[in-house]
Amino acid sequence: MTLEPQRPSQPPSRADLAERDRFQNMVRNSLPDVRASAEAWRNGLAAFITLVGTALVIKGRSSTDGLPTDWKAAFTALVGGGLALAVSGLWQALAAQAGHKPEIRTLADIHRVHGSIDAYEVALARRAARRLVLARRLVACALVLLFTGTVLAWWAPSR
Repeated sequence: MTLEPQRPSQPPSRADLAERDRFQNMVRNSLPDVRASAEAWRNGLAAFITLVGTALVIKGRSSTDGLPTDWKAAFTALVGGGLALAVSGLWQALAAQAGHKPEIRTLADIHRVHGSIDAYEVALARRAARRLVLARRLVACALVLLFTGTVLAWWAPSR
């Protein structure tokens, strides 16, 4: 049994053709758009980590000298964890912007796996977008930890 495709009852309208062309343009711009967004996040995160790191180095021990040991350990864990999450977010944003798995692909490989160059670029854009979402979530968690550590240092009892 062979199935034959059904012809549409009428040809596509100008609006249908325009929408198809706009969609094709959106597909072609998806990877550059995601990578540009990731680059902006990467730059912002790098500046943020530099700012926080510099503040910690300048303030150094003076900000925690008067804290009891338990409070100092909590402060260190919160701020250290926040910085670690921020650096992880920066890494994810960098991977989203630059791509990953630097390997040589042939046109035949791309066609075998994805079917077309456009589908391949959309797959790359989706992968980069997922990494960018992860970067944003990591940074949100980092901000919570850094803010909590700062508030803890403000309200901790002195020795």
